[in-house]
Amino acid sequence: MELLTYAEAGELLGLKLSTLYAMVSRRQLPHVRLGGRLVRFDRAELESWIAARRVPVAPGKAEAQQ
Repeated sequence: MELLTYAEAGELLGLKLSTLYAMVSRRQLPHVRLGGRLVRFDRAELESWIAARRVPVAPGKAEAQQ
């Protein structure tokens, strides 16, 4: 298990730290709380979270954009 800091998770996701803090506070992002205010992110869980939110291209849409 590879645990990431807020800065590393932000870089992976392309999000600002303030956005990550808000998402953790609202429990919208998988994270590990190691103590009081110490939060880390499991890289594999974040990658799965991203994959689960992938939106497929609608049939015919990819050809129309070319």
